[in-house]
Amino acid sequence: MRLTARLRVLSAACALVVAVVVVAQTNPLTGGAGERVDLRSTSAPLSGVSSTIKWPVIETVDPKPFDPCAEIPLDVVKRIGIGFTPPIPEDGLRCHYDAGNYQMAVEAFVWRTYEQTLPADAVELDVQGHRAAQFWIMKPTERNSRFWITCMIAFKTSYGVLQQSLFYAPVYSADDVDCLQTNLQRANELVPYYTF
Repeated sequence: MRLTARLRVLSAACALVVAVVVVAQTNPLTGGAGERVDLRSTSAPLSGVSSTIKWPVIETVDPKPFDPCAEIPLDVVKRIGIGFTPPIPEDGLRCHYDAGNYQMAVEAFVWRTYEQTLPADAVELDVQGHRAAQFWIMKPTERNSRFWITCMIAFKTSYGVLQQSLFYAPVYSADDVDCLQTNLQRANELVPYYTF
């Protein structure tokens, strides 16, 4: 047992020496004796910077241009099948809808532009004459054991962007949901009630 412990200590020491030699050879320390360092003042103000948390901010006079929970009629929500439970207002201008097999959220952003919202793989399309883009997102649940599959449709608006997301957990859904197609269908049904 003592011999095994000594061999472990010896092998660890050898590994440490080898690591020091390799680092010294690949990245030798250089002396800065002849180099001059210029110190510059950082008190000059930065131009074009806002003191708000979310920047750049889109100029808007109406902080609440569209409230989905208040402006989409309940009979429409029930008719298209996303009224399994009553719509739930969430933070900001976000409204949560329940279709039983999947969930939906509609949210208006007044502080972000359409261009800033789109990921590189977004596919742009036209939904009843409105510029929109469709893309996928996948995020883990709180236990990190299952995934919520999420797809988005983002609409370009005069106040920023209107985002419609559809999400479901394959493990808990009774039937498989065609996320992109179902979300696009709901978008076509809801566009007449959106504020652009």
